[in-house]
Formats: sequence, C-alpha cells, structure tokens
Amino acid sequence: MSGEQNYQLLVSPKFAQDLQLLRSRAIADPAGHGHLYRETLREIEKLRTGKSDGHHPLGYETGKGDLRDCVTAYVQSDPQKKADHRLTFRESGPAAPGGQPRRELLAIKPRQGSGNIYEHTSARLTRHPDDRQPGLNQFGDRPASSGGNQTARQAELDAKRAMAHAWAGQQPLATSRPLDPAQFGKAGKTTPPGPSKGPHKEI
Repeated sequence: MSGEQNYQLLVSPKFAQDLQLLRSRAIADPAGHGHLYRETLREIEKLRTGKSDGHHPLGYETGKGDLRDCVTAYVQSDPQKKADHRLTFRESGPAAPGGQPRRELLAIKPRQGSGNIYEHTSARLTRHPDDRQPGLNQFGDRPASSGGNQTARQAELDAKRAMAHAWAGQQPLATSRPLDPAQFGKAGKTTPPGPSKGPHKEI
C-alpha cells in the first residue's frame, strides 16, 4: 500500500449525489442500508490516508468502457455476504508542486445490473462504453479482471499509480472539487462528506 501518504480527495457533483442517496437510504432503513453507508465512509477515509489503494485496477471491456486509468474498491451492503457494491476512483498528481497527490472519487454503485458502477463511471468520464481512449494506452492493455493474488494486484496498483501521477494528461473533471477534511472519516456521522465550500479554480 501507499503507506503514510495522504491524498487530497476530489468529488464531482454526481459522486456527492451518490453519497447523499446512500445516506438518505441509511436514515430511512438503518437495518437494510446502514452498513453500506458506514462501509463507504470507512473506505473513503482509508483512501484519503493511503490505508487503502483500492482492490484492483480496471481495464477495457467492450460494453463497459475504457477505464484503464481507474481503480475499484469493494464495499459490502451486507457483512455476511460478498461485496456487491463498488467505489471507483482515479489517481492524479498534485495540483501544484509540493502538494498532495489526488484521488478523484467517481461513483458508488452496485457491481452488476442495469445502471451498474461501470456504466456510471464511463458516462461520468464522457467515454463511450465501446470505445478505447488512445491517451490511456500508456496504462497497458489490461483486460477488466480482478484476478491474481493480493501481492500481484498491489504491484499493479503501485505501477499504475506512478504512471497516473507522472502523466500531465491525467487531470480531474472540471466539476470535481476537494472534500472538506473536517467533514469526513467518521463512520458514525450522519452528515456525509461533501465538496468544501468557498471558491475553487476550475481544474
């Protein structure tokens, strides 16, 4: 893992909507949806502190889109079952020299079914689900798969993170904004993290 490295987390309005929806469902049905919301907040905090680098890098698959610069993390809605939700994000270097590297949170959705995580992630990045993105060729030609043991996956995560941080073309969406560090990281909070207030330059 990336160890003690802290990251600046960015979210788009769409990601904030995802989180707000999870929160609303958790309030309305704590027994049915509370666990998913709490686990999502925990994963967000682990991504911020570098305690998590996600589960595995994504790739290209016809119908799911070209997500070779993206990573997925697993989130459980039921602690007794396999993780059925995914949180996608992508890495980029600091906005300015000496700053923190950035992790842009893209979507939180179910893994399968209509309107799944991959459909939403591709749409939010304005990528057609059947097209390759020529600029992502530097990330290799990895198929979309979570195969391999943890050591192999971590090595690939480390390699792709280094590529993303070094590539000037890897930039967050213009609508993404930093999370307010004071608003997140506490799984028991009822208020979800949201974009920090105040003026921000377009990235």
